[in-house]
Amino acid sequence: MNLIRLTIKTFFCLALALPMLVQAHTALKTSTPENGSTIATIPSDLDLVFNADVRLIKLELMGVGHEMPTNFEPSSEVASTYKIQTPGMHPGEFTVNWAAIGADGHTVTNSFSFVVDPATASE
Repeated sequence: MNLIRLTIKTFFCLALALPMLVQAHTALKTSTPENGSTIATIPSDLDLVFNADVRLIKLELMGVGHEMPTNFEPSSEVASTYKIQTPGMHPGEFTVNWAAIGADGHTVTNSFSFVVDPATASE
C-alpha cells in the first residue's frame, strides 16, 4: 500500500514539474525591420517583440565595420516589446546583436540583419 502511495505522489510531483522543465527559452518573436529584409526607407527606430517579458540587457546596431548610435540603455524593467531609436542611420547593411534575460533567469543572445537600400523603393 505504501508503494502505491509513493508511486502516486511521485507521478503527481513529476506531472507538476514537467511543464517547468520543458518551458521554452526566451526568443525574439518579431522585429521591425525583419531579419533578412531589405527596406527602402531609413528606419527611425527598431522594434523588438519577444515571446515573453524580458529584461533587454544589450543591444548593438552594427553597420559595416562600426557601431551605429541608438538610445538603448539597459534597464531593470521587464517588457515584451522594445522600441529603440536609431538616430543617424543611413543606407547600408546592418546587424542587431541583442541579449535578454528571461523569466527563467537565463541570458539569451541572438542577432538579426537587414539592409537599407533606397533604390528598392521603385521596385
